[in-house]
Amino acid sequence: MRPRKPVDHTDTATNQTLRRGLALLKAFRPGFPVLTNGALAELSGLAPSTVSRMTGALIEAGLLRQLPGAGGYAPTAACISLGFATFQAMAPVRQQVLARMEEAADRHNVSVSLAAPDGDDMVYVDTFRRARRETLMHIAPGVRIPMTYTALGTAALACMPAQARSAQIEHLVARHTGDRAALRAQIEAGVQHHQMHGWCQASWVADVVGVARAVHLPAHGILSFNCAGSSAQMSASKIERKLVPLLFELTELALAADSEAR
Repeated sequence: MRPRKPVDHTDTATNQTLRRGLALLKAFRPGFPVLTNGALAELSGLAPSTVSRMTGALIEAGLLRQLPGAGGYAPTAACISLGFATFQAMAPVRQQVLARMEEAADRHNVSVSLAAPDGDDMVYVDTFRRARRETLMHIAPGVRIPMTYTALGTAALACMPAQARSAQIEHLVARHTGDRAALRAQIEAGVQHHQMHGWCQASWVADVVGVARAVHLPAHGILSFNCAGSSAQMSASKIERKLVPLLFELTELALAADSEAR
């Protein structure tokens, strides 16, 4: 194999171009398989002229294809390989926890999910949905939800190093268009609860309650587990006696799997 030229990390122009290209690829997700230039600009925050240049480069790289007419762009099969490689990399943890997640979802009549942080979002890896409520969205691997308002996101923030967590909270609050002081207080209260008790609670969809616990795995990074259901399904007693112990059990299984993988 021909040796590759070492990456020059001081080449800020190259790094910026790479980040922009990756930002466009991240805009594609379940529910958004085809995106126009305008949609890509809105979702990525990039200028339309930059989007036009970057889509051309991604087409040449074989990662995007342009649909006929004004149909927009779609990821190519090359992106499927990346997704499945990610699942394979997480196999040690997933194999340990998935059966228990499914059994718990069925027994407790809630949704039990695994997600990982990415930028301002939490990305679902796996979910088992037994809660029978229309307000609980259909969740597929790759679906993104905001870190800002969710138990999954608050738990992930709690597991970040202090400096990184502070910077991320500042970023999330700065992007908020509502009451920033209230949002900061909400996030910090949730983080503090997770640090003191090992779990947190949030409700970002009407009449839906989520509880979550996150763990930092040396070989897999930060992963968050959560249980969610309607307010009627998520009584305080049920959360305390059944769901919180489940979250601790899942993180212990993940830690054991991560240790074996190293």
